[in-house]
Amino acid sequence: MSCQGCADAVRAALDAAPEVKLLELRPQEQSVLVETTAAAERVQELLENSGCRAVLKGMGGSAE
Repeated sequence: MSCQGCADAVRAALDAAPEVKLLELRPQEQSVLVETTAAAERVQELLENSGCRAVLKGMGGSAE
């Protein structure tokens, strides 16, 4: 994800999933920050379906 077209594809892929909230998208750093109730595998699938390779880092639990 190094160009605006790639960033737009990632945004569109995540916007299509109501359970995923896009918080931050930084194409230059190749970084995406989301908040979601979906499984990590689902988020990775959405990102990779946009045409980008995805590696998930920093997963956390709920504050409940």
